[in-house]
Amino acid sequence: MILEFDELKEYRGRVAMVDGAFDPLHHGHIEYFRQARALGMPLLCNIASDSYVATKHPPLLGGAERALVIDALSVIDYTMVSHCDTGTVLRELRPTHYIKGKDWQGRLPSEQDRICVEHGIEIVFLDTVLDSSTELLRRYQLGRDADGEVCDFEQLVSSQAPVQASHYDAEYFVSDWREGDNDYTIEARRKIEGRHPEVVKEVFQPESVLDVGCGPGVLLYLLQEQGIMADGVDFSPSCRDLAPPEVRERIIVGTTADPELFADNTYQLVICREVMEHLTVLQVRETVRNLCRISSRYVYVTTRFHPDPNGLLDVTTQFEVDPSHITLLNKDFLRVLFVLEGFRRCQDLESKIDWMGKGRVVVYEKPENQR
Repeated sequence: MILEFDELKEYRGRVAMVDGAFDPLHHGHIEYFRQARALGMPLLCNIASDSYVATKHPPLLGGAERALVIDALSVIDYTMVSHCDTGTVLRELRPTHYIKGKDWQGRLPSEQDRICVEHGIEIVFLDTVLDSSTELLRRYQLGRDADGEVCDFEQLVSSQAPVQASHYDAEYFVSDWREGDNDYTIEARRKIEGRHPEVVKEVFQPESVLDVGCGPGVLLYLLQEQGIMADGVDFSPSCRDLAPPEVRERIIVGTTADPELFADNTYQLVICREVMEHLTVLQVRETVRNLCRISSRYVYVTTRFHPDPNGLLDVTTQFEVDPSHITLLNKDFLRVLFVLEGFRRCQDLESKIDWMGKGRVVVYEKPENQR
């Protein structure tokens, strides 16, 4: 039976839930369903929407068609095509079990963990990863014309829609979805930042700093404690309202790619942390150009990269963590963008600033003839 979201409450505590995109459906999925059904509860399959699938690859089957195919399987009792994040579905359905493949063990989004604990949902990981849709598509791509990867990239770039400023309202920075100490209060962020402000001072010894995508100005505040009076720019008008009074007037509301905000070579160090994943690919390109233009010496970037890219142009998303994480690039692709601006990679500085070894740091230096 194919259900709609507003029918889920009727099945609370009466079903177990599996979920995924299932595009294409393959024998590993069938084994996943069989073992899940063997737990003894009726099984509801939560199916990812076309818009989600399109962030990975052009959909082979639409959501409605995938629902019809999966609903025809004897081991599946109910299906639903989801148009929201999995956490919202879990909260609404409250299944007895939330069943995932073993490849998700240790990397399930913390919000899903929290919702399951809150509602007494048992999380089960099944060892049924016999193949993957991504791998099947990769093998298919190898047999296509050489321009197949470029065609897919072109389609993705043309279909991406920018995240609007209204998404980053006050609730984005301080609401309950930020588990534990992950909100943007000074003390919560002080714990997260750790030695970072001190390391920025030690590594770059900057005379002037701009934090692009500064949010509510926490790094500006912590750098000020180190004697560095940094400026900031952010897309969200809410950031200025939430910022500490000590730095509020140093935050400008604007986009990461706005060429009118700052003159060339204005800041010795330009920082852009955890921003690129919120931008479209085209916005990333324009942002890199702008960062390089504004900087008189260093650009320091952190972002979430594609965890397992199949090629230079492979782009994925991270909606499970944050619905505005629309672009996770191959790290080498981001490096190419800096190379095209004539910047030189500083691996020695990357290793120093990435003292926790997360591998999400890139540091580039402007050549002397451009300063």
